[in-house]
Amino acid sequence: MKFKKSVYAVAGMTLAGFLAAPVFAAKGNGLPDGSMKGSFHLQVIAFDNCPAGDFTDSNRHMIAVEADFGTIDTSDPNPDNWTTSTQHGNDKNTLVKDNTIALASSGVGGDFWVEDGNACAGRGSSGAKLWLPITPANCDDGFGNCTVVDPSFTQYEVYVRLVGKPNSKIGVTTCAEEPDTVDVNGNVITDQILCSTENVIKVREAGGGKTPKFDNVSAELLTICLDTYDDSNFDGNCDERYALFDPTLENYFWQWNTNGRPHAQLVFVPVP
Repeated sequence: MKFKKSVYAVAGMTLAGFLAAPVFAAKGNGLPDGSMKGSFHLQVIAFDNCPAGDFTDSNRHMIAVEADFGTIDTSDPNPDNWTTSTQHGNDKNTLVKDNTIALASSGVGGDFWVEDGNACAGRGSSGAKLWLPITPANCDDGFGNCTVVDPSFTQYEVYVRLVGKPNSKIGVTTCAEEPDTVDVNGNVITDQILCSTENVIKVREAGGGKTPKFDNVSAELLTICLDTYDDSNFDGNCDERYALFDPTLENYFWQWNTNGRPHAQLVFVPVP
């Protein structure tokens, strides 16, 4: 597995104003000791005015998303509903790709790279695309035996924090699509978008002069936990967990909702 060095530039626009490289390496920031060696850095930055272009460059370490975006009508007076909303239950043929980051497998020992770095293109966006290696918790053994009960990440973990404007917020949920004619969650409907019961909700805290800390969000971003009818009801709880790229589902993606203009930093850390 290869972890490329970070490059902080986007289509000729420097990110120096957003980030100084040493910020990642600050001691006590929540990352494991020694984690900067060989780690892969990714920034997801929300814009009021979507930048032009798709940022198709495997060396980029940045993805643009739209500010103040939720999959429900953002005229809803409660912004918390924007960040927790998903496309769960929608027909997969109606997928809205605005603020979606498609996830693709680069295989065992593969590389991290951004194929398309722009999920912020207004309605009609083609979405962004990120390639990730397969890990033991994100497996494909050739037989479809990839369901994860208690995920153990032995090759890499992912950490996230928010920097930038105080009170900005993200709500990130891992989703996927049912294969054609397969009813994965047992609701007697096929060809749906299914989203995890878990998500990452983070708010950039205001004041205090404290350096924001990273949190381990590996389970939320590297697996998908579904509410199924196996327990004879849909109660919103996690019933069955699948790793990314488990063949039970297909076309995995992150739904990246925003409140304000959040600037998220993600670090994919190799596990010794």
